[in-house]
Amino acid sequence: MPHSTSPPLSERDAEFCINAATRTLERWAIAVTRGEKETLLSLYAEDAILVPTVADDVRENRQQRQAYFDGFLANEALACELGEYSPRVSRKLGTVVIGGHYTFEYRAADETVTIPARFLFTFEEILGEWKITGHHSSRLAG
Repeated sequence: MPHSTSPPLSERDAEFCINAATRTLERWAIAVTRGEKETLLSLYAEDAILVPTVADDVRENRQQRQAYFDGFLANEALACELGEYSPRVSRKLGTVVIGGHYTFEYRAADETVTIPARFLFTFEEILGEWKITGHHSSRLAG
């Protein structure tokens, strides 16, 4: 990640950052759908903050994130479908923010449960990998 006194990223570099962060977001959605908890957890930075969709507590470390995903991924036939989203890159810091919508579906008592939600992820390159540094998700109103 560039130092705060580094010159702003070039347009090519900004596009690279957005593409790399978007790939991490897509990997996240695939890992949720496949129930791949370890893959999912590995996408988060060690000190990432998670404000999850279906829980009230803020998760500030791997153990807390794992406890959340233990329960969430246990939902039968869980799937995550990304909807519309918009990225923004801080050319000064090299941080990417992606906000948008996704839908979770799972089976419960022989019925399909659908949770439309909005999200805001932040990503940074850490030791050559684009990691989630912040993740806020909440059900859509209505």
